[in-house]
Amino acid sequence: MAFAIALAAHPASAQLSASTQRGYEAFERLGPHRAFAVAADGKGYWWTGSSGTDPGRAVASATKLCEERSKTKCSLYAVNNVILNGRDWSAATPPESPSIGRLRPEPYWANKGPQAATGLIVWSHGYMEGRDATASSPQGEVAYFTLKGYDLYRFDRQWIRDWPGDANDLANAVRQARSMGYRRIVLAGQSAGAWVSLAATMRGAPVDGVISVSAAHHGQVKDMRDVSRPRSEWQQMVRGIKRGPRLVIVNFKDDAYDVGGRMDDARSAFAASGVDAVVISNPTGFSGHGAANGTAFPQKFGTCIYTFIETGTRQAPCVP
Repeated sequence: MAFAIALAAHPASAQLSASTQRGYEAFERLGPHRAFAVAADGKGYWWTGSSGTDPGRAVASATKLCEERSKTKCSLYAVNNVILNGRDWSAATPPESPSIGRLRPEPYWANKGPQAATGLIVWSHGYMEGRDATASSPQGEVAYFTLKGYDLYRFDRQWIRDWPGDANDLANAVRQARSMGYRRIVLAGQSAGAWVSLAATMRGAPVDGVISVSAAHHGQVKDMRDVSRPRSEWQQMVRGIKRGPRLVIVNFKDDAYDVGGRMDDARSAFAASGVDAVVISNPTGFSGHGAANGTAFPQKFGTCIYTFIETGTRQAPCVP
């Protein structure tokens, strides 16, 4: 799902004014694919959350929005985390980072590499019925880590065929990334991507943090023959995670994939094991399985999620 906004006016130049620089800093806290366009009349516009194997849709949408709103010619200032400095975006493609096991670098993203990066954050997507989920955009929570120097990779899986194999592959890729020199590694995912991130952690992936949003992989509750099975497998998973990484577990009301009771299961399991975790259950103003898509959830919770994963400090609104 893509989102757009107009930013404050500024002089049309390669250098952003103070007000638009603040707008650009807000843009940096948005997930890819994203594009930031500047109009001749001094306004800036962005587009974020575009799917695809490259940021072309975000580029086209940001440019169109800018020109329709401003009635002037617009130029691109940045695409994803690449400032263009007048270059054509397609000619400014950053060097592609190497794969790490089954992990692939986020397309058109300037990574620093294991020695220079603050760490590595791995996004694992959910599934979209009738669509290729491997080209879907990461949620905005990841941007709070990339803004601080984390590299961004993806763990793409089109179908649920071999859960143990997927979880083992993710865990092994994390081990490989650690051996390459990444000092910190965080797994983040939504729906099936959240589930596989937790499953890899249960299997001993040497991660520093996990962000699990609307974890699921058994389908919608209305289609389940036996709701006890997903609940039992969830309990087994959260009970099997050992102390070490910090976990953020997020769930929303009216989630058609949630059998209920799982956040209480997580709290009980982590209290017993000593796992350092924050459980965000049914936050006000958000509902449904995809409630963290878009900009509202990361804008409200991104800072406190990042702070907890990095430092262990609990802040509102992640905790009351």
